[in-house]
Amino acid sequence: MPRKFLRRISRQYRQNEQAWYLRPFRGLLRQPMYFAVNRRSVTGALAIGAFISMLPVPVHTPLAVVCALLAGVNLGVAALAAWLNSPLTLIPVFYFEYRLGARLLGMPPQAWPDTVSWAWLQAQLGLIWRPLFLGALIAATLTAAIIYFGSNALWRWSSARRLRRRQARQRG
Repeated sequence: MPRKFLRRISRQYRQNEQAWYLRPFRGLLRQPMYFAVNRRSVTGALAIGAFISMLPVPVHTPLAVVCALLAGVNLGVAALAAWLNSPLTLIPVFYFEYRLGARLLGMPPQAWPDTVSWAWLQAQLGLIWRPLFLGALIAATLTAAIIYFGSNALWRWSSARRLRRRQARQRG
């Protein structure tokens, strides 16, 4: 895992503590657990950010930060992971989630137009909210689990590899 990069970003966050817009959060920013670069903190933050990014709700980044504060994991990683589902991929991902939810609920899927507008979405929201949220919860849970266990395994593999290299250098 990119441990040095994460530590550098953590230091920059802590140095920005004097910025006017961060003053209300000064007490939180002094807590080292929110910037810890360890396996538990980073993998948990990745899972939280990935989960939040798959939900059809606004303000993904602030929501991920609040959840990271409640869980006591790395704030920066959670905020960045909330961008896993970017504005370019939102509509296709939400469409997949809607189709998944409609299939699980046994509902016939609504026909989507070639171009989706906000006015159309607002008009259709009454019909599609149940399958959309069910599909989103399932997709978010699966995505978060895959990212959590995958990043956990990658972190362990990377740590073991680094340890083996260090031991090999010490021996010879």
